[in-house]
Amino acid sequence: KQWYQRRVRAAGGLRLDKAYLAGDRLTIDFEKHACCPWETVGLDPDCKNYIPPELAARGISQSQWEEWCDDLMKNQKRSPSISGCLCLFCFPGFLLQSIILATFCPISANHPLKCLPCCYGDWHHGLDKWQRKVNKVLNPLDMHAKLKTFKPHGRAPQSLNKATRVAGKDENYEMGMLIIALNATESQKLMGEPWDNGVNDGCTSGIGRFM
Repeated sequence: KQWYQRRVRAAGGLRLDKAYLAGDRLTIDFEKHACCPWETVGLDPDCKNYIPPELAARGISQSQWEEWCDDLMKNQKRSPSISGCLCLFCFPGFLLQSIILATFCPISANHPLKCLPCCYGDWHHGLDKWQRKVNKVLNPLDMHAKLKTFKPHGRAPQSLNKATRVAGKDENYEMGMLIIALNATESQKLMGEPWDNGVNDGCTSGIGRFM
């Protein structure tokens, strides 16, 4: 265990696993949306290469961690881009189009048409499936994982790349994080917390949002 903990630390003591430990929780940066449709964001590319030692100590293998990271990033290919969202809500009808979509279109819901390019339900549903799969393994070990969104970003917990991610962002930026609770007490607390920390999306277009 001590050897592995040394291996996941670079010069200067920085963690190579991209996790930030605070108390009994790990916080891992997770960027939800890319700017352009051809880009894919999510976890840091190096995240999968180094399992957090706190998980390794509980019996989670490197191969299991890599599988989880790969699955999550595969689902990220369905994530809507920021430019795509702007086009969907604002072009060509601008304000009227935005009102109609937000009021009448459940574009984030898990319905038979969720795979259409104008819908985001397949992405949200994929996040839900991923989290359930991971927690099926973590929960018996008294751990729990949850994807969470924070808005404004000042409400988000500290992470390794938080300062870089918020640079130039305004209060409308929705900051995604992967939180992992490391014991039974903290896991119960995390289970009871919502994914939504300040988004407050009450529109029809937000029905079915998982993050």
